Amino acid sequence: MTTPIHTALGDWPTRAASNTTPTTNGPTLAELQADADRREMDAIRARQAANRAIVYTRRRPTRYANATYNQLTPAQNPDGKITRWWDHGPRALVLAGPARTGKTTAAYAIANDVHNRDTWVTVWTAADLSAALKPDSTEPFAYDYATTCPLLVLDDLGRERVTDWWLEQLQRIVDARCAHQRRLIVTTNSGPNADAAYDELATRYGHPVVERLIDDGGVLVLDGPAVRRVVNQW
Repeated sequence: MTTPIHTALGDWPTRAASNTTPTTNGPTLAELQADADRREMDAIRARQAANRAIVYTRRRPTRYANATYNQLTPAQNPDGKITRWWDHGPRALVLAGPARTGKTTAAYAIANDVHNRDTWVTVWTAADLSAALKPDSTEPFAYDYATTCPLLVLDDLGRERVTDWWLEQLQRIVDARCAHQRRLIVTTNSGPNADAAYDELATRYGHPVVERLIDDGGVLVLDGPAVRRVVNQW
């Protein structure tokens, strides 16, 4: 009969367990795993936030990259309503009025401020969003982004081609944002008052869409002088 050789090596499972088993004074294995999971989720969220910030700056037109509240004229920021909107304003904001009165600049002044607060902002012209939602688009997450981001800016509503398909998509987006109380800014060219803006939008998109656009929201008509940059010397 062979006599087993006893060495310290034979005790390695016991010694390994004693080195890896959490003690009563330290975190448990479940706590360590939960902490690792939290760290991983934090890293994922940080990467998502960084990617969304990159998308915002890439999609934002260069001319509006530096739009701020300080650049707005009194006609573009009546009674400081543009400046106060994100912190104190209603859920939705429709910026209406004649062309070239600074509606898009005002919208981007808000968007840039919110973006600089590390909040997810998504911006599209109505025409670009319509194209992005098409099945053959290169932006498969366009609908999810348009419905779930904390702030959506939809610029130049009314200049895109309106089809039954687009009306259905627009209705779904505004319904989702209204249902979940997510903020929305829309710019559109219109007549010189809120009633004219409503009537023109309703004629083009129907009352159900417009009611969702302005539900828990406000219509701000910018009717000041045309805002344009004219170069006289070069």
